[in-house]
Amino acid sequence: MIKILVFLLCLVPSFAVQSQRHIKTPERAVRFLADKVLETTSFQLINTKTGQVYDDAKGLKVSRDIKLKSKYVDWHYENGVLRLALQRVSAVFEDPKYATYVKDSYLYDFDQLDYFKKLHLDPSVKKPSLFRFFKMGMLDDCGTMGAALIGTYKIEKDKRFKTYIDKTADYISDKEFRLEDKTFVRDHPVKMTLWGDDLYMGTIFLTRMGELTGESKYWEDAINQILNFTRYLYDEEDQLYNHAYLFPTQDHTPAYWGRANGWILMAQVELLAVLPLDHPSRPQLLKILKQHIQGLVRRQGGSGRWHQVLDKVDAYEESSCTAMFTYSIARAVNEDWIPQLYRTAAIRGWEGLKEKITEDAQVTDICVGTHVELNAPFYYNRPKSVNDTHGLASTLLAGAEIHKMMQND
Repeated sequence: MIKILVFLLCLVPSFAVQSQRHIKTPERAVRFLADKVLETTSFQLINTKTGQVYDDAKGLKVSRDIKLKSKYVDWHYENGVLRLALQRVSAVFEDPKYATYVKDSYLYDFDQLDYFKKLHLDPSVKKPSLFRFFKMGMLDDCGTMGAALIGTYKIEKDKRFKTYIDKTADYISDKEFRLEDKTFVRDHPVKMTLWGDDLYMGTIFLTRMGELTGESKYWEDAINQILNFTRYLYDEEDQLYNHAYLFPTQDHTPAYWGRANGWILMAQVELLAVLPLDHPSRPQLLKILKQHIQGLVRRQGGSGRWHQVLDKVDAYEESSCTAMFTYSIARAVNEDWIPQLYRTAAIRGWEGLKEKITEDAQVTDICVGTHVELNAPFYYNRPKSVNDTHGLASTLLAGAEIHKMMQND
């Protein structure tokens, strides 16, 4: 009996090594996750009532039971972030297959538009597939999907893509609800509410549109958003951002929600990556970025991960914000925006994050979608999910940037 126990104990290390092979290096981890997305995406439609599957909508009778089969193909801000991440992965690894997947996803979406437009126009049908494409009533509907589409348009000059890109530019620049100082603000579910999330949802498109067109007005708008969101949401003492500010009641949300800070940090990083080096606002933007990073590294846990409520160690460690911070800090180090000493925080973030990658290519402990509340327990008690696209996309970004950091050694 003792010999058997000793034998089994000897096997434990080999099993542990076997289970970690998919994340041995950042590149392997990223490819492991990204390839799973590619493998499980279905470019098909499904009748949710009968289970029948169709390759496309050609010749199909319009039915409210017909939907896109794969969640990754629908028009949603989370998928926009995922597509942006896959484009970044393609660039870092110099592998076109991930950018090709994004291109194929857009082509499939656009080929189904006529069918789903009929469903969208039917008032009896609630939220059919692709409804956000037609809705375009908030930044979530078009910002990230439009930004990733710009990346695809550069390699696939489809006129339909350019039409949507121009429509998004018009919406964000001239129709999106704003304050008098031009800051993005939501008119629902609570009017005159400024959400940290929206800094990324809007400026990622403005950043890419400026890069595509060379028109400085898009970058100037993005800069204005960062400066104003910082004025309204940033706490100078704690060096962190509140999730939201409610203008009607003049209340800040009572918790430094991790993912809101992640959206804000990534918005800063993405703009700095394309803004001309001689732009007069760069020094101020770099100062804002460094101060935010200083506030974040002060709250990094011993595991390398960050908490759901950043300044509360009794809040659970959350994967999407950990990935967002890891990516942004690594990118800032790689671009020489902050001292090399910060690379340790990025590497420790990745070491903690990779422990949340499972053997079946999923990321655990991701906070679900979150709205605004004026009580701290709401943020503490947000449910955790597995492979929520918020965390999957940001983990791809983090791993790719850590890979790039290590390649620079």
